[in-house]
Amino acid sequence: ASPEYLLGTKAGKNFPGSMGPKIQAAIDFVQNSEKEGAWAAIGDLKDAGKIMSNEEGTVVREDVEEGVVWRESKGAAEEANPRQSKDQHRSG
Repeated sequence: ASPEYLLGTKAGKNFPGSMGPKIQAAIDFVQNSEKEGAWAAIGDLKDAGKIMSNEEGTVVREDVEEGVVWRESKGAAEEANPRQSKDQHRSG
């Protein structure tokens, strides 16, 4: 998500607990960084690999087309691509 999108939607203001300050810190970091292309990520440390591969967490950066990109939920992805058993179905 871009800082502009997050600020425009007041993201974080409606989240319980500590999400609001995390979002604001990520926005501040990206907007105030002297390094071009700086970005910030918010997520659980145990998911660091998935955050880096953009599978989990929230990434804040300036160059986001249309301000935000939503990931497909895990449930929706599984419904669209149901797993098939390798075992043959036996009835009766």
